[in-house]
Amino acid sequence: MRLLKDLRVVVCLGHIAFDGLLSWAQRKGMIASRREFVFAHGAEFTISKGLTVITSYHPSLQNTNTGRLTRPMFLDVFTRASKLAEGRASSSK
Repeated sequence: MRLLKDLRVVVCLGHIAFDGLLSWAQRKGMIASRREFVFAHGAEFTISKGLTVITSYHPSLQNTNTGRLTRPMFLDVFTRASKLAEGRASSSK
């Protein structure tokens, strides 16, 4: 991510991606503890230097076929990410 100089938003697709991002952020000294970051669909967190993290259930067949993740839910995450990346939205939903 060091090559992405103007990175504003990261969308984590699933708990595994979220855990990986938190591990990276902790190694880089961006967060002291993972304790305050709890995975949930549509959760939004700000880590150092204004980087926003939005989490989503993984779009697996299991999640989509059972209705745990619907198309509107998934699109809402990316709509929010787009607004944040463009600077058109406040830091709260």
